[in-house]
Amino acid sequence: MYKNEEGKLFGVNPSCTHLGCEVKWNNAEKSWDCPCHGARYHYTGKVLNGPADRDLEPVGVEFLIER
Repeated sequence: MYKNEEGKLFGVNPSCTHLGCEVKWNNAEKSWDCPCHGARYHYTGKVLNGPADRDLEPVGVEFLIER
């Protein structure tokens, strides 16, 4: 999960689409980075750098507001 400057949450499946390694959050670059082969993804899950050629799968985000 990542929350952008406007407060919008983005959820992605953390499995790299290259070979399935778990991506890690890179706070300095605001990206999801794969430690296995160097693929990088935008916080929305879009591929920034290969070897991955498919975006990360989005994960739904739901809010429960207590009244």
